[in-house]
Amino acid sequence: MKRHLYILLLFLPFAISAQVEEEHEVMMDAPVEEISPREDFLRSIPASRKDGKPHVHQYNKLMGYFLNDSILIPFIYEELDYQYSDFMICREPRKLYGVINKKGETVIPFEYVSLKRYFDVFFAWKKNAGYGIMTLSGKEIVPFEYQKGAFGADTALVFMSPGKQLVVKPAGSDRVQMVLESSYDEMSIEPAYPQPLLAVQQQGRWGVLNYQNQLAVPCEYDNIQKVFGQHVIAVKNGKMGVVNVSNAAEIPFEYETIDQRLRNGLFRFGKTGTSGKKLWGLLDSTGRVVLPAEYQQIEQFYECDLMKIQKAGLYGVSDPTGKIRLAPQFNEISAWEHNIYTEQKDPLGKTRKMSKSARGLYFWCKNKARQSSLWHLDKGQIIAPGDYEYFRIYHDAGVVVVTRQEKNAVLNMNGKQLIGYEYGNLSFSSNHPEFVTSSTNGKRTLISMRTGKQVQPEYYDDWFFNYVDEKNGYFYTKIGDFTALHAPDGRRITPHKYWGGITPCENIPEMEARLPKNRKIVACGKTKNEYEIHFYAIDDAGAEYEYNRK
Repeated sequence: MKRHLYILLLFLPFAISAQVEEEHEVMMDAPVEEISPREDFLRSIPASRKDGKPHVHQYNKLMGYFLNDSILIPFIYEELDYQYSDFMICREPRKLYGVINKKGETVIPFEYVSLKRYFDVFFAWKKNAGYGIMTLSGKEIVPFEYQKGAFGADTALVFMSPGKQLVVKPAGSDRVQMVLESSYDEMSIEPAYPQPLLAVQQQGRWGVLNYQNQLAVPCEYDNIQKVFGQHVIAVKNGKMGVVNVSNAAEIPFEYETIDQRLRNGLFRFGKTGTSGKKLWGLLDSTGRVVLPAEYQQIEQFYECDLMKIQKAGLYGVSDPTGKIRLAPQFNEISAWEHNIYTEQKDPLGKTRKMSKSARGLYFWCKNKARQSSLWHLDKGQIIAPGDYEYFRIYHDAGVVVVTRQEKNAVLNMNGKQLIGYEYGNLSFSSNHPEFVTSSTNGKRTLISMRTGKQVQPEYYDDWFFNYVDEKNGYFYTKIGDFTALHAPDGRRITPHKYWGGITPCENIPEMEARLPKNRKIVACGKTKNEYEIHFYAIDDAGAEYEYNRK
């Protein structure tokens, strides 16, 4: 009976609206299609989801479950679990949470402000009561009497009220493991999360408690601001300083503000300047001033140890020792990505060039005129002056690809243009940095870095440097299903006639007698037809020598 009532409630708005008559201007040859509420609901379900499995669905901003053309859970919930089970957390329109089963029956009543399943228990905030834990059957195993509740470290749950705190871990479907129980005036998880440490207050003073119920830092501070690993930023007598988690002094308590610890291990500190605005500096973990507090902004660049500093509204760069690497002179600045190439051995023991991205050597800058440029930090100079929209740095090749109005050009590290804007998208390979490929309409052509021109007026589907070291710099290109061999200077020396890739040539003694004077075998290729495959050795002039492969 209850289920029929839910279905009736689902379609009740349609029944009411059907009783209201409205006037419409309708063209005589285009009658309005009248559909039932059920048909409208069924049309809202994608055909791909009518697959014999239960699916959650939203209709008229309310959620429920359906199976093909049947309603499993009425569409009366604002929130509903996405996994169909006997314990689905849902929220009614009056914004309280409860739990239902697969039949839509209430398993846990709708009286919780928040409700989350955590392992095999429910962590909840009960209205007009407090935070606690209950089993899936609704049995309380941590009473709902705490003012605050939070997820702690190491799967722990932390419950806090003045004079009463509890930390537990789920230990099955009907019990929890006690971690600690305490009676401090206050407790907070925020300064130390996600570490297994808690800030606690006793008689108006704050300290740090560990999960062994021991005071790592005694309650002798005005406040515990933040715990970064082993470092505790605290307030004492109105001044900020840093101690470690054994309460040993690191930075003296003499600073107006210690804001945060950067990824490179330095601490930002601040003081109020003569203008009334906050100025920032840097301290190391021993308390040594790395940068004086005279900057409007200090922040660490993404993926490198250098800092972005701002003074008089302009930006520059400092290193972790406090050395100013780039004086504040730009309106905008960003640490730009570049490639680092290293030689590594592959699983077969062969040495290959590998690349990875890095930051901290090149910086994209904009001046007052909003013109962009690229600054090389080690050289201390601009290497790509001009109003470019984007830069790509190929460090090992010593070149920069610049973009202007969606066209690309190549500059060397002195800003000299090597390749102009007459080609399409450009790409490089660490194996042959003297060449670049340009992609146009899906085809590629080889461009010489020395001349900036096409090596040959030809376009290919692709190019490959497989085994380029073993082939003494020779490589191959592909058109359709066929490949051709190119000399190390980029010239094509065979037609596109070989099937598959062109590989290094194994030792073939019988070839030596057939080679003309001063020629050498550099690669092997093969051709095939409907009936057979032919194998060829190819010399450095592109001549081929057929052989039997055993």
